[in-house]
Amino acid sequence: MSLVGALVMRRDRIRGMYRGWWIVILAFYSQLVTVAASGYVFGVLILSMQRDLGWTQAAILGPLLLNRWLSGLLSVPLGPVVDRYGSRVLMTVSALLAGVGLIGVAFAHSTLAFYVSWALFGIAQPGLGLLGPRVVIANWFVKKRSKAFVLFTLGSSAAGVIAAPAAAWIDIRFGWQIVWVILGVMCLSVAPLTWWAVRRRPEDVGLLPDGEIVEAGDASTATAVAEPASSAWTVRQALRTRSFWLLTIGFLLVAMPAGSIFINISGFVQSNGFSKGTGATAVALYAAGSLGARPVWGFFLDRVGLHRTLVVYACAYATAIAVFSLQTGWLQIYATALLLGFGISGSQLLNAQALPDYFGRHIVGALTGFSTLANVAVGGSAPQLTAIMYDRTGTYVPTFLFFAVACAVAAVAFAFAPPPVHPSDRVAAST
Repeated sequence: MSLVGALVMRRDRIRGMYRGWWIVILAFYSQLVTVAASGYVFGVLILSMQRDLGWTQAAILGPLLLNRWLSGLLSVPLGPVVDRYGSRVLMTVSALLAGVGLIGVAFAHSTLAFYVSWALFGIAQPGLGLLGPRVVIANWFVKKRSKAFVLFTLGSSAAGVIAAPAAAWIDIRFGWQIVWVILGVMCLSVAPLTWWAVRRRPEDVGLLPDGEIVEAGDASTATAVAEPASSAWTVRQALRTRSFWLLTIGFLLVAMPAGSIFINISGFVQSNGFSKGTGATAVALYAAGSLGARPVWGFFLDRVGLHRTLVVYACAYATAIAVFSLQTGWLQIYATALLLGFGISGSQLLNAQALPDYFGRHIVGALTGFSTLANVAVGGSAPQLTAIMYDRTGTYVPTFLFFAVACAVAAVAFAFAPPPVHPSDRVAAST
């Protein structure tokens, strides 16, 4: 190896660890903060905010709908940009916007200020919690992609285990505004860490995916990609496949409960006559179930493949939602919250894994943008739908059961979405 190549390898192995794993650690932290803010913590604080601000639950949840629509709409144009230029600048700027937005939530006492603050967070979401981390991890890992995504998505579960109880404790003693300030500062801290760690692809700094060592030659030999040439899909080719659209429909249906139920677990518990602390405990158990089960889905991925795992996951999630929604006792709620966490734990991991595995890593940003826009159209409206139904009926049960049926339909969509055959391979096989 040349001197230049050796220096590059040394620079990008911090204390002997492949730079890609530092990127995964950063993505884990980014995921913890963003999921806490837009889900677990929001769910824990919703009744306190409703009491102090004097708004309906639908009005409080309105910014989440705005947040997700902004995230979905921005993902489409940003996807190809991230594929071409990488996630470093986008994640850095997004972290700054998200921090300012969450701190603004703490000091917002009018609907306009409240919505503007959440709009800033929504603008930051693609770069900080979705496109940015997913694309950079997909590009730095190929053979070890499932392991990297498991570690990355553990951040969302950790948000429930750590952030939800902490937010409830801080809310009781100091008020919900302090919680948003702390989360805002945490988002701001992501910016310098991103600038230090993130690069577009390992080949750009003389490395190979998965941390494989270049044994001979100089850094330019690392331009080889650890994927077969036949997997080089274009965006146009991918969008013409049945599998892409069935995957999108499946994840769209799953996105409704995935983006709504965990926000409303605490409210569901309290609607059955239990305390805020009991609700926070149920949220933490849900997150603990999700945290513990993610390696299980990683095991399934390695043993039975992505396609079969998708079907099993959707069936398991549908069953977990149906069982959880029918419980009224605190012990039963706690037990089924763990089961519900097991069901949801595959959602983010499999969603992140599917597109790069099916279509390759070089267009994952563009395809994620299209998929996200479709998901937001329905999934992004689910929290608002849940809130409206609760305001009218005083119960979450009918909506939760509807979500269980949606997941069952998703299992059918996944079953008919096997990995597609690249057009060039199809032509070669026919000759």
